[in-house]
Amino acid sequence: MDLESAFRMLACSPDLDPFRKLIEPLKAYDSKRGNSHLIRTLRVFFSSNANQSETAEKLYLHRNSVLYRLVRIQGLTGLDLNDSRARLALQLALLAIEDQGRNSNGEDEHP
Repeated sequence: MDLESAFRMLACSPDLDPFRKLIEPLKAYDSKRGNSHLIRTLRVFFSSNANQSETAEKLYLHRNSVLYRLVRIQGLTGLDLNDSRARLALQLALLAIEDQGRNSNGEDEHP
């Protein structure tokens, strides 16, 4: 089974529309603030297995800055990142918008 193909197909599915809506407040906040990078922080947080220290290291931020961003994410989404179902919902939301944040070469547009 090719996971990458399966994820690409799932990302295009209309079944993920409710999850796409979860990310809208984060997109709006990032657009309004310009440098908050909440969506990027969330992606790195999940790729770091929800480890705040590792997330901070990867983002070249102080751990408290990451914690502040995660609290902001929880406030904007109304979801608790300590809840595994909420984390899954946000991971599905990120999957649903994944292609929107990549350039034509398949690379992230933001560092």
